[in-house]
Amino acid sequence: MPLTAPTRRCLNSERSPNMPTAENQPLLPDSQLRPPTASRFRRSLMTLGMILILGVIGWYLAVKESNDATYLVHNANVYTVDERGLKANAFVVENGKFVDIGSEKEIMERWPNVKRKIDLHNRTVVPGLIDSHGHLMEYGHILAQPRLNDARSVEEVRAILKLYVENSSNITYLEKGPWLQGWGWDQTLFPSKSFPTAADLDVDPVLASIPIVLRRRDGHASWINGRVIALLRLNGVDLDHAVVDGGEIVRDPGLGVLLDNAMDLVDQYIPPFTEKQNQAALSSAISALHSVGITSIHDAGVSPDTIEFYKRSHEAGRFRLRNYIMIKCPSLNVYCGNEVPKFETIDGILKLNSVKLFMDGALGSWGAAMLEPYQDDPSKSGILRSDPSIFPELVKQWIDNGYQVNTHCIGDRGNRIILDSYERNLVSIFGNDLEKLRQNDYRLRIEHAQILTPSDIQRTGRLAILPSMQPTHATSDMGYAESRLGYERTKYGAYAWRSFLDSGVPALPLGSDFPVESPDPRKGIYSAVTRRYANGSSPHGPDGWFPEQRLSRMEALRGFTLDAAYGAFMEESIGSISKNKFADFVVFDQDILTVPEHDILNAMVLATVIGGHIVFGNLEKLGLLA
Repeated sequence: MPLTAPTRRCLNSERSPNMPTAENQPLLPDSQLRPPTASRFRRSLMTLGMILILGVIGWYLAVKESNDATYLVHNANVYTVDERGLKANAFVVENGKFVDIGSEKEIMERWPNVKRKIDLHNRTVVPGLIDSHGHLMEYGHILAQPRLNDARSVEEVRAILKLYVENSSNITYLEKGPWLQGWGWDQTLFPSKSFPTAADLDVDPVLASIPIVLRRRDGHASWINGRVIALLRLNGVDLDHAVVDGGEIVRDPGLGVLLDNAMDLVDQYIPPFTEKQNQAALSSAISALHSVGITSIHDAGVSPDTIEFYKRSHEAGRFRLRNYIMIKCPSLNVYCGNEVPKFETIDGILKLNSVKLFMDGALGSWGAAMLEPYQDDPSKSGILRSDPSIFPELVKQWIDNGYQVNTHCIGDRGNRIILDSYERNLVSIFGNDLEKLRQNDYRLRIEHAQILTPSDIQRTGRLAILPSMQPTHATSDMGYAESRLGYERTKYGAYAWRSFLDSGVPALPLGSDFPVESPDPRKGIYSAVTRRYANGSSPHGPDGWFPEQRLSRMEALRGFTLDAAYGAFMEESIGSISKNKFADFVVFDQDILTVPEHDILNAMVLATVIGGHIVFGNLEKLGLLA
């Protein structure tokens, strides 16, 4: 890089009025025109020498800057996850991208002048891990809230909340804000297996005196206390008699739980987070994701206000995570593309090209829309969050305007409704040409795709629909799913990863649905290849829960890398260790593709790298720098 900008030639039109021109500059008389003397010749040589020296310095600084942005990783166990399934031992990163990959010998011979060489001592490198379904801001805020995931009774919930309040004595919880919020309760873990009530919280006078709202672990139910019920009543909302389309107010054994669209009754009164709180949540979430090797996420349902917050954060240099954003419109299941135009930042950090729609609820709260009633409660068959008839035209409007459509579907009825809508739109474009339908590149997605009939699983392949699935949902739900759905529905259509691949889907993007589950991809990969709990057991024994649906380790890794990138139209820039892609990669202390299955959970993330920059770990401290 030059030390100074080159001198700019001044055109006549740009001269200062005081600068002499050719017309008014007096000519020297012939007597003053002298041949160059020896001293003048020496001065000329010195000037030429200085020019050459400055040129060399400029060249050196340019090369040094290039070297600073270039490094070579070698003596590594590299899974490239490219289309050819190649392995490598070394690669070169230059200006944030992979520029060469190959064997140790090849790379060392081709790049002899790279000064920064990183010896990984045979540690394992995989592409940056991508979570294809998560909720970034919810996760960040929850990290600062009481976590209820391990509570096994309402008594334990009360104890966790009481301790949290005592430890946050500097906070005064008021109706105008803040409220005490928490996440993660699961009634299937309680002795009664039934929904809790407001009275269960109000038993404690401290908890009864402050406004409380607690999200169920799947985010599809809110548990509130009597103080919040009273606030709703003051605002004209009578939970004893209100009816909510696409939701449910649970009244038996008592008020306190709101499902799906009924949660909106409370959400509108929860005081919003401040900009400072949002920045803290964003920072906490990104740091936590880096620590488990995540370099990119698909953010499943982001409001227009939050999208603007993301843009501000990116401009301020605070967004160090790739984020494929799915719009969540201010109103449920409408078109709002004119309010939130598509965009992509030049550094590949933020990309908005898709929408999140919602069909049904969740299995754990009996909200997943089923074709037949639930086996453990025949009075229920789930919740449809919108009139099914709106979806064909709504999907058309989004895809006509260039957006990818991703729809939350869990139950077999919800999935069928959306598959019908997708198929109707694809057939209107391609007709009944089976080859064109199978090769279509709209990449319409079903988020979760947890329970489908076998015929609908086959249809996803024929239509090139992408099932975006979360392996840890299976291992979290397998303790009760079979009793809720019955053996036949569970065996042939629940969490059916292998069946989807066999149907011919173009890709199987995997994720966690954090904060519903842990975002740790090691847990996702372990669940995908074992279908067992972390302790090695399952409802069906040590071979796993319906083990015929297991994935191979490479299939699972691909689901968290290249298939996830494909699910976001980003396979040309991320998802594998390939030339000209962003240098996103993760270093593990063990080979997660060959260690004993249980040791997948124990593999340590030594470093996480995004665009060539280390965002987690310290290679020098670990003694890895040569």
